[in-house]
Amino acid sequence: MNDLDTRVRQAFDSVTVPDDVKRSALTYIACVAEATEQQAAPAATPAVPAPSSAPERTPRKRPRTRFVSLRRAVAAVAACLVLAVVGFGGFAYAQPTTYVGIDVNPSIELGVNRFGIVVQAEAFNDDGRALLDAVSLTGRGYADALKLLTESDAFSPYAQADSYVEISVTSGDDRQAENIRQQSDACLSSLPCRGSCHAVDEDTREAASSAGMGAGRYRAALELMELDPSVTLEECQGLSMHELRDRIAELSPEGSSDEHGHGHGGGHGGKGNQNGMNNR
Repeated sequence: MNDLDTRVRQAFDSVTVPDDVKRSALTYIACVAEATEQQAAPAATPAVPAPSSAPERTPRKRPRTRFVSLRRAVAAVAACLVLAVVGFGGFAYAQPTTYVGIDVNPSIELGVNRFGIVVQAEAFNDDGRALLDAVSLTGRGYADALKLLTESDAFSPYAQADSYVEISVTSGDDRQAENIRQQSDACLSSLPCRGSCHAVDEDTREAASSAGMGAGRYRAALELMELDPSVTLEECQGLSMHELRDRIAELSPEGSSDEHGHGHGGGHGGKGNQNGMNNR
């Protein structure tokens, strides 16, 4: 391995991108370098005996200008590919692939990238902004971020026995969404309050965001307004999830007040209810 190879591989070691992307880029660089060196190597010429009468000449060294130029070209290609991979890695790292809404009385939304890291945190109300000011969640794995949030002093007033926490997961990656729901259910089961985790489609998430609400609060508001048409969306914005769920339970037909899993571990049952609700 020459010095150029060593420098290129060291540059790639510091890049945070999927391994298959690194391997593909490095393989391409190696192929370009090998082909270039083969082209630059002097071709072997058959030895032709000189006539005995011809004076001996001192062999002239083959110019290395072409070889040096090609080596520089390889270095330039390698540098461009490293920059391209770094750019891809930076974009992939910063781009959320899953959005997780957390509604209690604070309403916040976390953006999780393809590597399971929280890269965005947004608040939808004053309590949510105060919560995010008190606890820094970006740059952490989702499970660690959720644990840090729910165990923080700032979250403690919202994790009482009569509270209700709803977690909403929106993702185009089914595998990641399932992992996040499992991590969310595990966290909810450790809290003293009630809670559930649901899948939410992108249309519902966008509608909630446009209304200035978290997806969980928005869904609960739609359900309450369907049961009581006199209730407005603005009124629901001022209610906690506990108040919304209690009013829904009071107005729901007998036997259906617990459809959203008011105990722990209601996430997967809630997913089915969510799908039905979105079709209304």
